[in-house]
Amino acid sequence: MDERANILLVDDKPQNLDVIESILDSPAYRLIRAQNANQALEAILVHDIAAVVLDVEMPEMSGLELARILKGRKKTQHIPILFLTAQFREDQDVIEGYGAGAVDYLTKPVNAQILTSKVAVFADLFRKTQALAAANRALEFEVSERRQAEERIAAALREKETLLKEIHHRVKNNLQVISSLLDLQAGQTQDAAVRAVLAESQGRVRVMALIHQLLYERNDFSRVDLGQYLERLTHIVLNAYPVEPHRIALKLDAAEVYVDLERAMPCALLVNELVTNAFKHAFPGGRVGEIGLSLKAQGDREAVLTLRDNGVGLPVGLDINQATSLGLQLVPLFVDQMHGSLCVGPGPGACFEVRFATNGG
Repeated sequence: MDERANILLVDDKPQNLDVIESILDSPAYRLIRAQNANQALEAILVHDIAAVVLDVEMPEMSGLELARILKGRKKTQHIPILFLTAQFREDQDVIEGYGAGAVDYLTKPVNAQILTSKVAVFADLFRKTQALAAANRALEFEVSERRQAEERIAAALREKETLLKEIHHRVKNNLQVISSLLDLQAGQTQDAAVRAVLAESQGRVRVMALIHQLLYERNDFSRVDLGQYLERLTHIVLNAYPVEPHRIALKLDAAEVYVDLERAMPCALLVNELVTNAFKHAFPGGRVGEIGLSLKAQGDREAVLTLRDNGVGLPVGLDINQATSLGLQLVPLFVDQMHGSLCVGPGPGACFEVRFATNGG
């Protein structure tokens, strides 16, 4: 790429142009000659001009008039103009020259050293301006590319979210179909034990379907608000195990705690097992009692889930890891999947406390 600065020399006398050319001759410049204003304007249309060395006194159109034209156009108003004149007449001439847009004013015969140094300054300024403009264009291109990349990423994320939303919606629908099939199957058998097993399975399916329903509703597929989930879950359990409101009360105290899907699903199944187990076994023979379900945040990264009832309590000496019922066998399995710890408290009644990590608020 040619990095020479274009210097426009304008004088109506060829011999003057020869002198200026000989002074400014340098590999750093491309010297462009013009003998009148029209030639100068044509050269400016073709080339990016670093500076104009302009004779004041010219026929047809003076250098002052040409300078005013250049300074009146947006494309050329930034070009520095160095006036040359054969006659230094009055201060008024200098004032008029600067008023026309000159950056400097020299008299003939020209001092070669002064002319060379001034043009060098203009040329250096031009190169730096061009370099800055090129850097700005490169930066604008980079910003544009980055913006386009961000827009592509945003579009891909929107597409992913739409796809995930559709997936959770379909999974929820399919689980509801499975729940309905289990309900139909239960209606086809007269064996009460089989119906009970099918009802428990149907309850677990509903619990999983509710997780996907909440993810679909919130449009947030990275985490679930367990507090909100437990509110919905308790209604499902109460509908599945209808009891007289005055006999067994289910009380919920749940804070806003967020967990990812990896922990949300086993936590939901765990709560379902504990609550349904309490409804089924804690208050036999029409006993009156209360089941309390609590969810509390412990700092920013941990939570405690507690289920406590005032029923008959767990069998004496029960080791939950050696339990024979399916529901209690599943409890430590779900706790492990939550990467949590389980503490089975002493009576009266039953108490299960689970500590586990969360996603924070």
